[in-house]
Amino acid sequence: MARPRKIILDVDPGPSDALAVCLALSAPDLELVAVTATGGNVGPRQASRNVQAIIEQVDPDRFPRIGMADDQQELLTDNRRLWGADGFCGVELKVAELHQQHPAVKLLADEVRSAPGDVTIIAGGPLTNLAALLQREPELAAKIGHLIIVGGTCG
Repeated sequence: MARPRKIILDVDPGPSDALAVCLALSAPDLELVAVTATGGNVGPRQASRNVQAIIEQVDPDRFPRIGMADDQQELLTDNRRLWGADGFCGVELKVAELHQQHPAVKLLADEVRSAPGDVTIIAGGPLTNLAALLQREPELAAKIGHLIIVGGTCG
């Protein structure tokens, strides 16, 4: 049996990204090593909270690492008019307070560096984290196994 493909989802969680995280967590041929948040459907702080809420609600056997969006991240898109202030149409999922929060860009760098050529990054939101990663450490571009960009639509 082939080993599962290591993936990182970089998302701005609204309903579609929540579904993507759930599917990735349940796919036997994928190893979801991390989920990183970026602002887009909602602001960076809410995006981070949403990533954590999705994973806690699904309660997978193996929790992926969670990368928090930079609170100072400029919000280039804003779909709160579509999905509400929380990005989930007002569901208000509760989350436990994390004692150790990992910045999304650092987490991306650490995971790519630890498995050069083996990590696929799937960017489902604005490319803010990916841009910051490659500006800080351009040599990591050659170490990303695959890059799949799902974003790019305007709401």
